[in-house]
Amino acid sequence: MKFKPFLFASVLSIVQQVPLAAELFIDDKPREIALADKLELNATIGGYPIWNGEGKWRLVELIRNDSSGSAASIPLGTARFFQTEGKQFVAGMEVRANLRPGSGYWIDEPCKRDDMLFKLQLSGGREDNCVTINHITRYMSNPGGKLAEAFALFKSQGIEVPPTVLNIVLTRNATSQRKLVFSIWINPELAGFVRESEPEWGRNPWHKVQAFSDPKKKQYIDALSVWATSFAKKMNDGLSQKADAYSDIPTWRSIQISATQSEPQKTQVKLD
Repeated sequence: MKFKPFLFASVLSIVQQVPLAAELFIDDKPREIALADKLELNATIGGYPIWNGEGKWRLVELIRNDSSGSAASIPLGTARFFQTEGKQFVAGMEVRANLRPGSGYWIDEPCKRDDMLFKLQLSGGREDNCVTINHITRYMSNPGGKLAEAFALFKSQGIEVPPTVLNIVLTRNATSQRKLVFSIWINPELAGFVRESEPEWGRNPWHKVQAFSDPKKKQYIDALSVWATSFAKKMNDGLSQKADAYSDIPTWRSIQISATQSEPQKTQVKLD
């Protein structure tokens, strides 16, 4: 039996057009990458889809480690990314997930703290679907390993990393030791806020005590909380490994805040 060349070519063309998921960990091992490689839009980690945001994430590093605790150990994968625009640092992101299921459950409490700008727990019992927003000071002030290489790359291209960023963390822990965590560090200066260089966390103007008294910051935090909550509501789809789980989650930069602001709130305590 003879194969017709045009038929073989047609089949090959079809095969080449079928999109293959760009899994970051093959057989529980990180694939080969180079610093600043672009992340594919259909990338996955342990089979879980990765939110591609504006489609501009670049890779920093992939790390494989093993869980600890009383339950049998399972492999975990961590992927780190960054996004820049011109001479501006836009955001960093870390995604952590189980690469294989296990037989236990997670006992960390991602929504326990009360000193957050925002927190919301959408699950209960032995599962978590927690979203938090907090501020981070001294961001990348002393990076090591691949993060130090990324920092050096930023410096070489005149990109300044802001000392204070806002950190959005979405944690979906489930039975069978399933875990999917997104940590996103965003640059508030791109939303029109001045740079805050105070290194002490409790004295920084983005601490909730000060930020909630600043109408512009409070409005932004409220809007960011709505955005983060909509993201958290898609984490179940992400945990189910649905390829389009986050397809309707826009960039946080779609948030708009009004130009006119009311007067800052006055303290109710009168000191001597």
